[in-house]
Amino acid sequence: MAAGAITVHDGRDTLERVGEDDLVSVSEAAYLQAALVRQRLRAEQEAQARALVAMPLGTCANCDERCDPATRYCDHDCQSDHIQREGRLAHASNLRA
Repeated sequence: MAAGAITVHDGRDTLERVGEDDLVSVSEAAYLQAALVRQRLRAEQEAQARALVAMPLGTCANCDERCDPATRYCDHDCQSDHIQREGRLAHASNLRA
């Protein structure tokens, strides 16, 4: 297997060549990182699903006020606030990964 050149930050070719063992290590590390991210996201989704089941009917998912048992939020503002907060938390956790 032919290996490509390693470049430094300014784009110059260092004329060093990556061996097959190094390429395998890089691929293995990338695969492991992707698997860990998928597992973390799956665990977060399962935790959210458990929280929805544990939440009593008639309670807003955002402000914990009483609401119609057929809905998760007491009004549209609570729903949009909750969705925005969840989006920020997901984005922040992706930055840490």
